[in-house]
Amino acid sequence: MHSQSSGISVVEMPPRGEVIPACRESVAAFVGPAPRGPVDIPVAIRSLEEFLLRFGVPGYLSRMEFLLYQFFENGGTLAIVVRVCRSDRCNFIALPGAAGELRLQAVNPGPLEHLRASIDYDGIEATDRERFNLTVHRCRSPAQPLVEEQESYAGVTVNPQGPEFVGDALARSALVRLTGRAPAERPTRTIGSDAAQPVRYVYSRSDFAGDNTPTDYDLIGSRERSSGMFALEQVPWVDFLCLVPGVSGAALGPVALFAADRYCRERHALLILDPPSSWTTVGDVARAQRERGFTSANALTYFPALDNPPHVAVGGHLSAAGAIAGSLCGAGFGLASRPGLILGRTRPAVALDDADVHQLARLGVNALVRPVPGRIELGGLVTLARSGGVATSWNRLRQRRVALFVASSVARYTRWAAFQPPGEPVWQEVRDQVGAFLAALRERGLLAGESDREAGYVKCDLDTNRGTAGSGALSLIVGLALARPGDFVAFQVTHTLQGCSAGELGWQPGLALAG
Repeated sequence: MHSQSSGISVVEMPPRGEVIPACRESVAAFVGPAPRGPVDIPVAIRSLEEFLLRFGVPGYLSRMEFLLYQFFENGGTLAIVVRVCRSDRCNFIALPGAAGELRLQAVNPGPLEHLRASIDYDGIEATDRERFNLTVHRCRSPAQPLVEEQESYAGVTVNPQGPEFVGDALARSALVRLTGRAPAERPTRTIGSDAAQPVRYVYSRSDFAGDNTPTDYDLIGSRERSSGMFALEQVPWVDFLCLVPGVSGAALGPVALFAADRYCRERHALLILDPPSSWTTVGDVARAQRERGFTSANALTYFPALDNPPHVAVGGHLSAAGAIAGSLCGAGFGLASRPGLILGRTRPAVALDDADVHQLARLGVNALVRPVPGRIELGGLVTLARSGGVATSWNRLRQRRVALFVASSVARYTRWAAFQPPGEPVWQEVRDQVGAFLAALRERGLLAGESDREAGYVKCDLDTNRGTAGSGALSLIVGLALARPGDFVAFQVTHTLQGCSAGELGWQPGLALAG
């Protein structure tokens, strides 16, 4: 598990000897713009209501909200939301006073971060010109001032040398920070005009003018700053990644696509891509796939996009990525031949028949089909691995998901071994731990074979660790029978003191390596 505070990254790993679980909750990450909320911080969301409370604004329907609505409607239970912005400009509150204004700046950027503050002197000596009480609210909007979060600071002072200096107190705030110097005297009380309205509030305002639409570079972010998709380094695992472009209907550029695909390989995750707007027919898809040449066992896409509902007068097509992520997360590994999707009154923009579904699958593209009115299904269940060689073996989505789950689990739960003296006792312990995991997977029907020997193997010995003595490294090879007993796909996990990597070795028929 990863966590980050004050620029210091802390990695927590499962303890030595912990059983590797044969199942866990699937997680989908959504990285993109949202109306408000924390930026470049992964937030766990378990319902649309949670998202709206943290990131939403009444009357403002964002594409992120639409995707999360799809996700939870289709069986998803845990989403990680990372909000990204193009600008870090924040709203501010200016509290006037006899010696100048006390200026507070919102912690989270964006013009829709609505805050308000009040000042009173209750319980403070009338002769004290420095101390005051401060209350800060986070509201839905100035027009609908429903309080969603509240912070109160009693007896704070504008004196930087005082024990309750307002700048120090607000350093712990989740809403505002002191910006600039504090004035020499406390701000003026915000008193209402009559008894019916005893408290008046000063609302936040913005001096931001410009385009705040995030670019591909904002979505990708920086590993060094833990921004964009790299903010996900702070969560233990991710199964699916959806990058939400700043412009509706836009596709990821080639640089962003390459970076996202590479990151998904590192995290053993699957990237869900919306179809480009240029895909209007199956022929368009075929030409584009031949010309673009992008293949990846860690990416999946679909065709066609969704038409807007009849009652929504908005141009362009809608994404089905949230529904696909929710269906895949909710189903676990038990995927039906054509999972049904809940998409409300939307419908596929193009009608497809069985021949189209078959052709799209050979191109590495899943199909949205409408077999009967009111029902939409996902056909194909393939990844974008459609070229020759090893990648062809990964075109089946279920097999790829199982392999990624095993790779991420083995890498995470054997991390302890990198910090032990290398040798046969540690290697045997690793073999026992991973072997028990593979046996549990076979019992759940995730691996092929009637016996553990036919379903998989783990090799961690002098051969896999030759030359690592004294280097703090440990290497093991795991083989999985995903399609047929004894027909293994293998990958190698290598631990060092600095980190862990897992790379695929290819398909290895027969039981030669299992002995």
